[in-house]
Amino acid sequence: MAFINGAVDFSYVQQNSQIRDFDKNIPFSEYLYEEKLPESYVSITDFGAGENVSYKVNTKAVNEAITAVSAQGGGTVLVPEGTFICSRIELKDNVTLFVKGTLKCIDYETNKNAEESLAFGEIHDVASRARYGFIYCDGADNITICGGGRIDGSGATYCQKAKNPEALLPLEKFHLKSYIMNFRARIRYEKENSGRVNLIELRHGKNIDIHNIELYETACWTCNLFECEDINIADVIINSNYHVANSDGFDLSCCSNAEIRHCYIATGDDGLCIKADGDKDIENILIENCKVMSLANCFKIGTTVYRDVRNVTVRNCEFFMDGTTGGYSGISIQSDCGGNVSDITVENIKMKGVTAAFLLWLGNRRNIKPGSLKNVILRNITAEDVSLPSAITGTVRDGEVYQVENVTLENISIKYRDSDEELYMRDGGVGYEAMLEYPEITRLCSIYTNSHEESPYWELPVYGLFVRDACEVKLNNFKCAPRRCNKRPCFNFPLERYFSD
Repeated sequence: MAFINGAVDFSYVQQNSQIRDFDKNIPFSEYLYEEKLPESYVSITDFGAGENVSYKVNTKAVNEAITAVSAQGGGTVLVPEGTFICSRIELKDNVTLFVKGTLKCIDYETNKNAEESLAFGEIHDVASRARYGFIYCDGADNITICGGGRIDGSGATYCQKAKNPEALLPLEKFHLKSYIMNFRARIRYEKENSGRVNLIELRHGKNIDIHNIELYETACWTCNLFECEDINIADVIINSNYHVANSDGFDLSCCSNAEIRHCYIATGDDGLCIKADGDKDIENILIENCKVMSLANCFKIGTTVYRDVRNVTVRNCEFFMDGTTGGYSGISIQSDCGGNVSDITVENIKMKGVTAAFLLWLGNRRNIKPGSLKNVILRNITAEDVSLPSAITGTVRDGEVYQVENVTLENISIKYRDSDEELYMRDGGVGYEAMLEYPEITRLCSIYTNSHEESPYWELPVYGLFVRDACEVKLNNFKCAPRRCNKRPCFNFPLERYFSD
C-alpha cells in the first residue's frame, strides 16, 4: 500500500506547475447568441446605475427598475453593456432581466462589511448584504433571465486558497486513498462565515425561463430552483471555477415539469442535480443535449431525497473531465432519506475521464427508514478513462434488507484509463457502514472517522460492476475493459443470475 508512517505517499502523482480553475475550451458561440431586445424596455441606467458608481447605487437602481416594471404589469429590465456591481437583486412577477453586459456580485470583503437588513425585499438608501441568492425571488411567477451577457458571482473571493496549488493529473499508479486526498487538496473551501450565496435562487415560482446567458464563477450553487414548476432552461453556459467547493450547476429542488436543453456546464460540484429536500414531490424532468464537466457527479439525483422523484429522462449528453481529475461519477441516482425514486431513464451518454460511470444507491442516511429505488434504465452509454467500478446497492436497516429493484443496463461500454494500480482490499469484504453517511461511489468503500485523512479506504472486489441487495437487474451487452495489470473479476455475482448476452 502507498502509506509511509501512517500517511499517504503522494510521490507518484503527476503534477504540473499551475492549477487550472476554469474550462478553457468552452465553445461560447455554440450556446450564446445576439438576442433582440423588445421594443419596450427599461434600462437600469435610467434609475442611476453605472459602471463607475458604488454597488449601493447600482443595487438600489436595479431593484427600483424591477419594481417599477413589475408594478406596471411586467416587462423587460435591461442591463446594458458594461459591468455593474451589486449586492442583491430581487426579481418580481412578470419581469424579464435582460443582461447584455455583466451583472456582478460584490466580493467577499465588501459583502462582509455591508449592512444587514431585516427583510430581504426592502429597498434601502444604503444597499445591504447579499443573502439567499445574488439574483433572488420567492413566489414570483413568469420570470425570465436572458440577454447573452454574464452574471458573475465573484465566487473565488469567498473561498480559501487550495492546500495544493498544483494541477492534479491522473495517477501513474492508481491508489484510492491517494486519489481522494489529492483531489480534496485542490478544493477551495468556503472562508469562515463568508456569507456566500447562490448565484441564482428562485423559489416557489411558476413559468421560469432561463436562456442565452453565461453564469460565471458562483460562490455556492449556481442556479437553484426550489419548489418551482414549468421551467425551461436552454442555451446557458455555466462557467465556474471548478475548484470552488459546493459550486453545483443546476439544482432542481422539489421542482416539476422542467426541461433543460443544450447547456454547457463546467463546475466543481454536481453539474445537473435533482434534490427532494422540500415539501413537494418531483416529476416530469427532461434533460438533453447538455455537456457537463464536473468534479463531483455530472448528473445526480440526491443527496437529501426526502420526497418522491419520478419520470426523469436524461439523454444525448456528454460528461467529461477537462485538464484535471477527481470527482465521483458520471451518473449517480440515489434514494438516501426515505424518498421513492422511480422511472428514471438515462440514455445515449458519452463520458470521458469521469471517476466511475454510475452509482445506483438506496440507503438510510441520517437513520431514516429507506424508501425505494426502482425502474431505472441506463442505455447506450460509453465511458472512457474511468478509475473505479460502477455499483448498484441497497441497504440493511434493523435486520431488514431494502433492495434496488428492476434495473436495466443495456449497451454499456466502459474502459479504464490504463495505469499501474495498488489496491487495498478489506478483510471480510465491503460493509454497510459507509452507507449511513454521504452516498458517493468512493464512500461505498470507506468509513468516515473524524476526517478524510484519518478515514480508511478500500477497493471494491471487482473492476466492472458491484451489485448488492438488488433484484431484477437485467444486463444486455455490458462490457468493461480494465487496466492491463488487473487481477479482479468483472462482477461480484454469477452472471447467470441476470439476463445477459
